[in-house]
Amino acid sequence: MFIDFLISFILALIMFTIGSSLKPANFIYLTRHPRAVTLGLILQMLFLPALAFILVSWLPLPKEFKMGVMILALCPGGTTANLVSYLVKAEVALSIALTSINSFLILATVPLFTYLSMLYFTGEGDMIHLPAGQTMFSIVMVILLPVAVGMVFNHYLPKWSARLKNPLKYLTIILLAVMFSIKFFAADRNGGSGITGHDILLLLPVTLAIHLTAMFLSFAISRMSISSIRSCVTIGIEVGLQNTTLALLITSTLLQNNEMAKPALVYALFSFFTTFGFAWMLMRKK
Repeated sequence: MFIDFLISFILALIMFTIGSSLKPANFIYLTRHPRAVTLGLILQMLFLPALAFILVSWLPLPKEFKMGVMILALCPGGTTANLVSYLVKAEVALSIALTSINSFLILATVPLFTYLSMLYFTGEGDMIHLPAGQTMFSIVMVILLPVAVGMVFNHYLPKWSARLKNPLKYLTIILLAVMFSIKFFAADRNGGSGITGHDILLLLPVTLAIHLTAMFLSFAISRMSISSIRSCVTIGIEVGLQNTTLALLITSTLLQNNEMAKPALVYALFSFFTTFGFAWMLMRKK
C-alpha cells in the first residue's frame, strides 16, 4: 500500500539525515560527558516507557489505544528533537549523541518491549502478533542502514552532505505533512486511520499528560546531577518528543492495526509546539 511505503520512505530519509549529520566529534562527546549521555538514555529508553505503562494501566482505555501509547513511548525522537535543541540553543551535540545511540538501541528495545506490552495488555498475546523477523528486518533496513549510509556519505562527500542538509529537512517536513494528512483524512481503504473526534478527545489528555510529565520530570531529575541547564533542557526535549513516524511504521505497517496508530497521530498534533514552548521557557530562565 502507498501509505506503508511512504511511512517507511520518510523514516528512512529522516534516519539518513541523522546519519549525514554525525561526525567523530559527536562520539567524542560521549566520552567527555558520560553522565549526561547515560542519564539521557536511561530516561529515554526506560523511564518514559515505565511512565507510559503506569498511566495506561490505570486508565480505562481500549486495549489497542493502550498498546498504541506504549509503542509511541518506545520510539525516541530523532531529527525533530535535534531541531528543537538547535532552535532554542540547547546542547545540540548531546541531542545528536543521544539520537545516534538510541537509533541502535531500538533494534532490541522496540521488539522486546512491544512484545511484553502486548502480552500484558492482551492477556495471552493472541489478539495481535508482532512479526519478530519482519520487525527486525524493517528496523535494520529503515533505520540502521540509512544511518550507516548517511555517515558514509558525510565522510566521503562532506560538501554535498552540507548542501543537502536543508533541502532534505524541508522535503521531510512536506512528506510528513502529506503522510499525516492521509492518515487523518483518507478513508480506511486508502490508508487512512479512521480516526474520529471522539478518539481525539479520548487520547488527547492521555498523550498530553504523558508528554508533559516526561519532559518536566526528566528535566527535574537531570538537574539533580547535572549542573548545565542546557544539557538538562536537552534531555527534557529528547525524552519528551517521540518519533511518531517510527510508531506509525510499527502500528500501521507491521501490525496493520489502525487503532494502535491513533495515539501517535493525536500526539503529532501538539508535541512539536509543546516541546518547543517547554524548552524556550526554560532556556530563557538560565
